[in-house]
Amino acid sequence: MRHLFLFYYKFAETYLHLPRIKKFLIKNIYLNKPIIFDVGAYTGSTLKLFYRLYPNGLFYCFEPNLNSFRKLKEIKNKKIKIFKLALGNNNKTTRINTNPIDMTNTLAMLNKNSFYLTLKNLIIGNQKNKIKKENVNLVKLDSFCKKKNIKTIDILKIDTEGFELDVLFGAKKIIKSVKYLIIEIQKNDMYESYSSKKIKDYLKKNNFKKIKSFSFPFMFFEDCVYVNSKLIA
Repeated sequence: MRHLFLFYYKFAETYLHLPRIKKFLIKNIYLNKPIIFDVGAYTGSTLKLFYRLYPNGLFYCFEPNLNSFRKLKEIKNKKIKIFKLALGNNNKTTRINTNPIDMTNTLAMLNKNSFYLTLKNLIIGNQKNKIKKENVNLVKLDSFCKKKNIKTIDILKIDTEGFELDVLFGAKKIIKSVKYLIIEIQKNDMYESYSSKKIKDYLKKNNFKKIKSFSFPFMFFEDCVYVNSKLIA
């Protein structure tokens, strides 16, 4: 069943979900030599979409999981910079929960009472005894940008499996200079202390306005596109 799930996910992502996002970006977001951050780059599916749309851009990709990082490193392009880092609200070494399905690796705590988690385990098999811990370096986006002397980000994409708010909390300064944000919003109860409302409130406080959302077919999450209304009229 797990292999069937992975086949469906890859098919839906490649032929349904990402093409819709691509079509929207082509029509609505025009950028010349943009700086694009891909936080939670996994193996590069969204990165490749960005590169096709903005070939003159500069891309910073963050992926803490070793298996996914190795696949990303196979992409050879001087405009694409790849870092084995997790982004969050601290600068420290921590541990990430990894399991046989790399796309669901997370720094967030799982909610053991989650109906969605129970359903997922029924579909792909109970992963409880297969979850492992992997050491990762955690950094604030503010700290990274200060070190690299990055003043603005044209597109910030965040897909960190329930850890999105921590990433935003570590970007209190640079967030004011982000033009567009693409962020995964969970519509399930799989992660402890996860709150889509807190994410939306934080973005509203920082002048971000949602302009589009894309629900993943038959899955309980969506990718939302926001614009910084103070920077883009």
